Amino acid sequence: MTQSRPPAADSDASGSGAPWKRGGSSPSRPVEGGRPPDRPAAEGGCGPASPIQRAFEAELGMVAGSEATVLLLGESGTGKSASARRLHAASRRADGPLVEVHLGALTPTLVESELFGHEKGAFTDASRSRAGCFRRAQGGTLVLDDVDLLPGPAQVKLLRALQERVVEPVGAEAPVAIDVRFCATTNRDLRAEVEAGRFREDLYYRLAVVTLEVPPLRARSEDLPGLVETLLAGIGARLGRPARPLGAGCLERLGAHAWPGNVRELENALERVCALGPAQTPIDVHEFDFLDEVAAGIPEELARQALAHGLTAEQLEAALLAEALREQRGNLSAAARRVGLTRRAFEYRVARTGEGDDGGHHDEAEAESQRGGG
Repeated sequence: MTQSRPPAADSDASGSGAPWKRGGSSPSRPVEGGRPPDRPAAEGGCGPASPIQRAFEAELGMVAGSEATVLLLGESGTGKSASARRLHAASRRADGPLVEVHLGALTPTLVESELFGHEKGAFTDASRSRAGCFRRAQGGTLVLDDVDLLPGPAQVKLLRALQERVVEPVGAEAPVAIDVRFCATTNRDLRAEVEAGRFREDLYYRLAVVTLEVPPLRARSEDLPGLVETLLAGIGARLGRPARPLGAGCLERLGAHAWPGNVRELENALERVCALGPAQTPIDVHEFDFLDEVAAGIPEELARQALAHGLTAEQLEAALLAEALREQRGNLSAAARRVGLTRRAFEYRVARTGEGDDGGHHDEAEAESQRGGG
């Protein structure tokens, strides 16, 4: 699935609570200092309150004024796509098209045609020529969402597009020159995907010219008040009625939730209580009780299954640590983050449960050093 956006100011605050508007900069003129020309009052008019989000916004603003390819990392729901849109809106290409490609929505057989285009008659169903996303983004920005899902053959063609700035539509006799800025997003560890042989190493380094990590919501609790206000305003607009204000204790209740689904989960929770309650009536704190049910439902079911199988607490912990290590392919730092522990605490628990006996674990720095030395 692809989505083309006109060169208008981005009003999606779901990524940071502080969207940037594009000013009157010309495509041929860089944004001074790489900073966004305007910052609307999404969080009290001062931008994000949390240091981690302010640092992210500063980095995003700095790189916006360049032509560097940007790789945006982050958990699901953190607002990677919204950040990519703000990157485009603050760039010298803001008057050009913004084309987003959601690779997870494309079947492997359609990816190359969708990205690179095809000529009429190139295959059975090609009754007409198709420009493809690269050519539709000419003069603007192309955003590849979930780039880790790109099939192997398409990875080769993307690498050529990045290196040579040309694409070759399916069935074409000659390549076509492109003038596009690239941005890619992923919620996976691409270095681990490279090590597993699922992602090309040369393509990874072409994409990761500038790598920025979108902070999870749990790391930026100071931004919650402004973010909630912004999201409620947007929800009210979608519902066609004034947004419901938060009642007593609601903000504290929302702040106590871990938000594993990040900003997307927060927005869904707010939309649920707004849709189910009378317009303009303050939201009662107990209307958010369903968050406890969602959070507790999975652990309770797992606990019941564990007891039914006679598992001990130590066995459960060992299984969780082992699965985190397996999922992260032995990367201790990544596995520790996955289960919400520091690396030191994770190592201690692994050693205590005996899951560290195989010696197949590594740290991110070690893995990078080994690749550099190879």
